[in-house]
Amino acid sequence: MAGLNRIRPGDVHAVVVGLENYPRAAEMSLRGAAANALRFARWLRDGGVPKQNITLLLSPLEESVPNITAEAEGAGLTWRSVTAAEDIREVFVHELTTVSGGILYVYWGGHGVLGRNGTGPLLFTPDACSVDLRCFGVEELREFLTRDDLSGFAQQVLFVDACAAFEEQYQLEHGTVLVPFPEPSRREVDQFLLYAARAGQEAEHDTAQGTGLFSRTVLDWLEEHAPDLRPDLPTLERDVRAWFEERYTSTGTLQTPMAYRYRALDGTQEFGATFARVDHAALLHVTGTFRTAFGEDEGSCQKYAGRIAKACGLAPTDVMDPVEWFARALLRTPRMMATFIEALTSDGRIETARAFIELTLVHGVPGLLSVQEHADLYHLLVRWPRLSPATVNALTTAATPALGVQVTANGVLSPDELMEHVERLEGFPGGYRPAVKGFKVPAVVEFVQFLAIHAGPEQVPHALRIKLAQWGDRVAERLLVDSGELNRVREKAEEWDAVLQASRTSARLVVQIYPEGTQDSYTCVVWTDPGTGEFFRYGHADNGVPVTSERAMRLIDRAARSLTTDEGTTPVVEIVLQHDDLMDIPVHTWDGAPDEPPPALLGVEQQIALRCAPMTSPDREERRRTSLKRRWASRSLSQVVYLDESNAADDRQAYGTLSSERNASRAVVRSGRRIGTALVRAALFAGYPVVLWDSADSRAPTTADFAPLRPEGDVHELPERVQSYWARAQANGTRHPLRPALLLEDHDQRLPPALSLTRSSAPEEEASC
Repeated sequence: MAGLNRIRPGDVHAVVVGLENYPRAAEMSLRGAAANALRFARWLRDGGVPKQNITLLLSPLEESVPNITAEAEGAGLTWRSVTAAEDIREVFVHELTTVSGGILYVYWGGHGVLGRNGTGPLLFTPDACSVDLRCFGVEELREFLTRDDLSGFAQQVLFVDACAAFEEQYQLEHGTVLVPFPEPSRREVDQFLLYAARAGQEAEHDTAQGTGLFSRTVLDWLEEHAPDLRPDLPTLERDVRAWFEERYTSTGTLQTPMAYRYRALDGTQEFGATFARVDHAALLHVTGTFRTAFGEDEGSCQKYAGRIAKACGLAPTDVMDPVEWFARALLRTPRMMATFIEALTSDGRIETARAFIELTLVHGVPGLLSVQEHADLYHLLVRWPRLSPATVNALTTAATPALGVQVTANGVLSPDELMEHVERLEGFPGGYRPAVKGFKVPAVVEFVQFLAIHAGPEQVPHALRIKLAQWGDRVAERLLVDSGELNRVREKAEEWDAVLQASRTSARLVVQIYPEGTQDSYTCVVWTDPGTGEFFRYGHADNGVPVTSERAMRLIDRAARSLTTDEGTTPVVEIVLQHDDLMDIPVHTWDGAPDEPPPALLGVEQQIALRCAPMTSPDREERRRTSLKRRWASRSLSQVVYLDESNAADDRQAYGTLSSERNASRAVVRSGRRIGTALVRAALFAGYPVVLWDSADSRAPTTADFAPLRPEGDVHELPERVQSYWARAQANGTRHPLRPALLLEDHDQRLPPALSLTRSSAPEEEASC
């Protein structure tokens, strides 16, 4: 969930909770929590979410009620008073099953604590008190929202503003009491959870201003950067964490918001970025592990510190407390923790190594590979045949399909560029697998194993492949990865490479474009097919968010370059539009570099073919595709239907002309824009795989004007011919007045999945033909 795609406000639902009054425990009052929750609900309303889609649950202090009520009415919101756990549980357990939608937001503001025995953060319910500390488990609630009886809600975003400090810190007389949720069957959903504090930390509350600092920072960001319900979640996470990082530097208060992304039924999660600064909780964790492992044996600790510091290029230290110095260095110095673990496993201290591997996963220590492992891999890749971005991206996506890590270099990759890609993959270390009592294969090892097995495009010496595979063995053994897990990765790589070699086709770039309704603003969703027939969402911050045509062109160009082959062949860019947008989005003229000579024009830089998104009416789409399939089978024939004003008395006349030409396989529209719109639409509805027309407001062109394009020639060469014509038109517009656009629908090449949150044509549009 790199960011949320196009959203229809009516598809958004939210459960918003703000608890500032705990009636049975006046000392727990949290002034401002209800106002923060109301502010979040108001952001949803400002984005167009219907008020009936927002369940606003508040426990306000008595003096807050008049203001809360007035502000809610002003925003068109209705709030409910909640006084007990069941008031909230009822909404999640029963009421959510009666609605459906695409996105579910959950906001919670109130008190929390870190549970014992790995239960994770707990959220106090409004009826909690000192002798009955009733709580909901965050992890239990999150898992419950993946239940398979919810209608839709495949994307879920949760914001939680609550403490995650240890129970012991509060010296509670009685332990917490967990209020359970049912345990139904689950399904895979895409969840993003941003929690106000890391385990062991308090979430700071500004009593004077009456707001949680986390809530204020998140809400400020949403109101400024996401007015249309489409927050770029990684950027939100980064900016919120950066705000707290800067504040920590200036004030000394430690609070680190944590983001978790959950994608699978087994709870697989991917931690957000961490910072090189060592926080106090991490330092305590590492030093505690040291003292558990080495006891009073400071001599061994000093020997390891000196040995590892030397390997990592650090000067020896003579500090009074070598344990603390070493702990800080391990958390802050790239590859130092990995080098230490390598030394521990080499010395047979397996359980100690296991403890420090767990610390690596928890605290996001920089550099998963040791100094020696990194150097050995570099020496192997220097000897490897040069790889194109398309090959590297295909290998990466096959090995780690959920990560979205890709390269965007132009031309073949140098060893240094390939190592930069490897270092990005180091940021995904895997996790622990209780079923095998071992650790998951990290992304960098998966990628390297796929590379060692991949058969092409150039012949690689067998001995070099063996050495690369052995490198993976060594790293996996050092990280205590179960050997069966690594073998399964290799089996997957062999199966994938066999299929790739058997069915290799030209790479494709498919771009879904949706106009935003404002001047020069579009959402582009870019998909790559490296030649395997599988679609992968291109990894870039601009993918799936509103951008200008300039940034859209740059995004498309980067993605196309990532698919450029070793021979320099670039893919055809297939741009998918709603049928009513075909004439209104002049992608051929998009300029991606107005300040850089020479200008980069999409129609000149890339071969472009437009495709139509499926019709809203399933019946109309089925009939259209039946005709498309029949005409596509005749694509080698040269028969062309020319349409002009004589066919445009009304839409039905053009539609009749096209339908009566049983043997024609393509249409050319030689009309000005006003009438051309109807003719292009008619050809589209009639299921013609190739339609050429003049996309500019111009005179009606003649048949001779289309001669340089040779529309009767080979279908697959048309995008290249159109690109060449656009280049000539830029060079001499007088001699080449046509502005050709190509609608090319290849029945044999499917489209990527239609995103549930993108705009769809209104059903009544079908009636126009």
